[in-house]
Amino acid sequence: MRTLILSSLLLLTGCFSYAESDKELHYVAGALTQHYVTKQTSSPVTGCLAAIGLGIAKEAYDSRFGGVVDRYDALATAGGCNFSVEW
Repeated sequence: MRTLILSSLLLLTGCFSYAESDKELHYVAGALTQHYVTKQTSSPVTGCLAAIGLGIAKEAYDSRFGGVVDRYDALATAGGCNFSVEW
């Protein structure tokens, strides 16, 4: 599992420089968060909630420390949880 995560991170660092928009990075962050938390807890709902929480936390951080707050960034992060959830 560690090898898979490390390999994914190494591959994705190359993708970040080619990302066309910030929303894609938020989507990827949400998908990775959802996947990791789901594997740790065996609960897709918990993984999805973690992705949603990550998006909200990131925007809360931006609002407190001078970043640009964009609700669509939070939605893109939350949308990443749909990548691997089977409803």
